[in-house]
Amino acid sequence: MILHNIHRSERGIDILHRAVVMAAIHDSAESFPQPKCHPETRTKMLQDLRNWALNRTRDKIGMRSNILWLYGPAGAGKSAIMQTLADQLADAGRLGGSFFFKRGHATRGNANSLFTTIAYQLALNIAWLRTAISQIVENNPSILGQTLKTQLQKLIFEPSCTGENHNPIPIIIDGLDECQGDVIQEEILRVIKNFCSESTIPLRFIIASRPEAHIQRMFHSAFYHRAYRPMNVEQSFDDVRKYLCDQFSRIHDQHDAMANIPLPWPPPPVLEELVRNSSGYFIYAATIVKFIGDDDYRPTERLRMIQDGSRTDCRLPFDSLDQLYMTILHAAPRPSELLPILCAIANFDVTARIVDRALGFTDGDTRLVLRRLHSVLYVPSNDEYWHISPYHASFADFLNSHSRSQNFYIGDSQLRMDLACSFLKLFAGPYRGQFIDRPAGSDKNNLWGSRPKRAPKREFMPFLISLPPTPELCTLIHLMNPGYIFEFLFDLRLIPSWLKKMPRPPHELIKLWEDYAYMFSFMRSLPHPMPNRQHHVSQRDPELLRIGLANFILQLEQPTPVMDTEQRPTLRQVHLLSKITWSELRAIICSCRPISADTQLFLGSAKNMLDPLEKAYDRQSLSRDFARQLIGLLHTDVSDESDL
Repeated sequence: MILHNIHRSERGIDILHRAVVMAAIHDSAESFPQPKCHPETRTKMLQDLRNWALNRTRDKIGMRSNILWLYGPAGAGKSAIMQTLADQLADAGRLGGSFFFKRGHATRGNANSLFTTIAYQLALNIAWLRTAISQIVENNPSILGQTLKTQLQKLIFEPSCTGENHNPIPIIIDGLDECQGDVIQEEILRVIKNFCSESTIPLRFIIASRPEAHIQRMFHSAFYHRAYRPMNVEQSFDDVRKYLCDQFSRIHDQHDAMANIPLPWPPPPVLEELVRNSSGYFIYAATIVKFIGDDDYRPTERLRMIQDGSRTDCRLPFDSLDQLYMTILHAAPRPSELLPILCAIANFDVTARIVDRALGFTDGDTRLVLRRLHSVLYVPSNDEYWHISPYHASFADFLNSHSRSQNFYIGDSQLRMDLACSFLKLFAGPYRGQFIDRPAGSDKNNLWGSRPKRAPKREFMPFLISLPPTPELCTLIHLMNPGYIFEFLFDLRLIPSWLKKMPRPPHELIKLWEDYAYMFSFMRSLPHPMPNRQHHVSQRDPELLRIGLANFILQLEQPTPVMDTEQRPTLRQVHLLSKITWSELRAIICSCRPISADTQLFLGSAKNMLDPLEKAYDRQSLSRDFARQLIGLLHTDVSDESDL
């Protein structure tokens, strides 16, 4: 009887073996060498993963989820983490099974043998599952050709649900996004979730993937609500630094050409630059280590090549990285629309909605075009707050190098010119503050913990004057809404200087922008109120007085004295509050030029020009007057005049 059972068991295992992808198993000789975490890196994350996989207790939200989603951008090191975790669990005798997808591979690139491969490993690794799984296959060999749902149910779920209190059994699925077909990827997640709803099942599925749009949508759906634990492969500059230090030390010790190179090598400032360039992810670090440590070249010369991004052969160190980026970009739909979107993202901190408006797309088009790029770009789900940004600094470097990015090069002069024209057309329309600054209504920090540093209000004008002035640009510049102009954090005097470079300078436009520059300086020169002190506004010109009063009241509303130029009232706000047209503002303010030709001296001459404000108005009456006007604005349609 015992011999008969052993015979039946071996026959079932033999049948199952025919449907196994050995190359997809974590320690397969066919896939050697597998990526692994460098010693003493990712230690906290690996510990958290082991604890989750082996712990029987409930998690922080009060439930025992059987699914963990490990996600991160391309090159974040997900596969290295999963391989290392699989090794650690296997060494402890606790690994149930694993499957490592590989894009384009004949057998690892699809899900045909996903659950048969996992079931085979469960039969080998978990003693109490071996006989049950083997007999199921022997009794019904056709199961090897049935649906994913049937295979998971019959080969894995039903044998595991014995009702006994068994230890958790971790199952690792890596690179789900590399499995052929979005529909199949979603089906895998669906069937796993369906069977993991059973609270007594001992299986723990750890699924790793890039944050592709359709995978995010599945995990964020009501179907998966509270049914999984997310874990982000976050940036780790310390781990990258540790890795680079160890690898450079190895190169220095072992390379024949390094005998006379003094330590420390590379110097600490160079090492820190490389750490920063990595964006806290290992793909960049591993790429440069492989390049610098080549036995056929001098490491010192190869390091100089890495540092000198202007050389024509600078793409050589990054061949593997470039191949990854090219593969991702070629998968994006609508390539003709992709390039201007990438150009906008690379130059400014903007939301998908702003890109749609600037490029003349239908709302939502930018998101559709970028659906396949979520592994290299952070595309936030909340368009009101966060801007699109690359996960890796190396991706922007790649796009800005023609030799590396080829058809995806964003430094083309015509592409940049078209982008400038698109934004200028936007700035000719009604004022919307979110087009040049953070989106309206957001007091939050961005993804990286700080305000956007490349908002168009900071970067558009420098971007514009980096281009040659053309008649088309001049026409569009002339049409700009002054509400935008006076919000830019930029020395407007540089625009007339730039326009004068044209063979036939547009004198009328130059005069207009010289006036704009003076108006900007005028507002910055007005005295700002200090605590317990009233200031002076001229009664020589009632409209000039009104401008001064509006500026004064706007500053009084600040909780503290306004010293930061970026936080002071702007001419756009004064224009709204005073109800003076832009043409009138220009005429009134520029009439002060004879009084103070040098705008830098305006503050010194202000006291001679201004009469005591307190003699004509008291603070309460001023507040009442402008409160009435503010209420009037609220009763009108000021949706295009946000951020008053």
